[in-house]
Amino acid sequence: MHYQFGDYSLDTESLGFTRKGDVVALEPQVFRLLLCLIENRDRVVSKDDLIEMVWDQRIVSDGALNTCINAARNAVGDDGKTQAVIKTFPRRGFRFVADVIEAVPSSPSPAKPEALAPVGKPSIIILPFTNLTGDPDQDFIADGLRVDIANVMVRVSGVFIIAMTSSNLYRGKSAEEASNEMGVRYALEGNVRRAGKLLRISTTLTDTELGEIVWAEQFDRELDEAFEVIDEVIGKILTAMNVKLVSGESARVWHQTLRDLPSLEAFYRGVHEFFKMDKSSISEARRHFELVARLHPESSIGPTWIASTHWYEHQRGWSESREESKRLAKEWAEKAIGLPDKDGLAQTMLCYIYLLDRDFDAALEAGKKGVENRPSCVHSNAFYANALHYCGEQQKARYFIELAMRYSPIHPAYYHDILSSTCRATGDLDRAAEEAQTAIGTNPNDETARIILASLAVKRGQQSDAANVAQEIRNLDPEFSIESFAAGQPYRSQEFLDQFVAELREAGLPE
Repeated sequence: MHYQFGDYSLDTESLGFTRKGDVVALEPQVFRLLLCLIENRDRVVSKDDLIEMVWDQRIVSDGALNTCINAARNAVGDDGKTQAVIKTFPRRGFRFVADVIEAVPSSPSPAKPEALAPVGKPSIIILPFTNLTGDPDQDFIADGLRVDIANVMVRVSGVFIIAMTSSNLYRGKSAEEASNEMGVRYALEGNVRRAGKLLRISTTLTDTELGEIVWAEQFDRELDEAFEVIDEVIGKILTAMNVKLVSGESARVWHQTLRDLPSLEAFYRGVHEFFKMDKSSISEARRHFELVARLHPESSIGPTWIASTHWYEHQRGWSESREESKRLAKEWAEKAIGLPDKDGLAQTMLCYIYLLDRDFDAALEAGKKGVENRPSCVHSNAFYANALHYCGEQQKARYFIELAMRYSPIHPAYYHDILSSTCRATGDLDRAAEEAQTAIGTNPNDETARIILASLAVKRGQQSDAANVAQEIRNLDPEFSIESFAAGQPYRSQEFLDQFVAELREAGLPE
């Protein structure tokens, strides 16, 4: 799409931004912020919405957000006083107020991104399911069914499944396009239609390598029988892909979901709210998950997803007390792993929480259990990699973070931060620098990547570069201190942390 406003134009296909035909250089984050505001110009876009859509849902300070807004205004000839293009609505957010003309660009579309290399086992992408009901309030069923299927598939060691964070971007795209760009052989598509308690679910599995549909079926069931459809769909997928379950997998793979209408509907509505990933939706999702926990205290489903809501509130600062959110996430996750139908998601969260608590052995054990139960889960692999890095097991950390990045080819900047950190720890300084620069390209406000680059510059004797990066860090975070940074780094080896701190001190960062 081509957006024209005044002397400026923004092209979503070429990722170009021009003024009177002349190219204007924009940092990727500024380009994404402008595009987000333009595409949502019919409303005020809140800070939380911007963080979700522009910063990959990471914690962003008000200062960093304002810096990006100011850069966007400067790029379009606007300023905070005039606000002729980007208007601030105090305590509400921002809105793009200039007149915009939309047009399909006349120039040829750029080539598609190079396809990723195929993996060495049966591989699949589960595309977003379509709600054919005509009522947006029923979207939760299509989303819930897809999440349910994916949540089971990640537990099968013989299958490689693309993470939902990447597959979500292929909504409305063809199975062939999605499979080719993600480097997988199979694609599952589905649509759902509901009339009262009756549900019609249609699914299609395409072998894109052969260019043919290998299985398609329609199911007419009542909503509280959806679990039967999910079991049947998964069974036929595994059969079509010639996947054999290894010893012990069948007990945890075949569906152990909720089997009554009130709890199933509550769970699917909770999942639908959860993946909106904003402060109010996470809170609303928890309300639904708490109902599931009350209706089925014997199941880990409610506690696991309640823990997830508290964990995200801790991560993103969406609660009044981050420490209290962490405590509640830990409490509910530990409750979940004590129940017989645990699926590894709670253990993945505990891996992260135990690491923050400096309970290193518990973190490694939880992370290991997480990937054993969810071998194809991007979060299980990434969080385990992070724990391994902080505990000094760098080669294993590198293996698991690279695996996570392949499961989710479109991944957030902090995955590159983890890989960069492991490479720095093993002396692979060139790769460490490359990954840190990639992280900054994904998120121009990435402070962690710059901290790594400052350390690398010192290691290489490049004092001028180290000083420049240190200044960038101070510009991003005027309150940065080595003491505060070190306090938040849960390294098992004090010697390793001391050396890291010494390099940052030599780079010129303040104590």
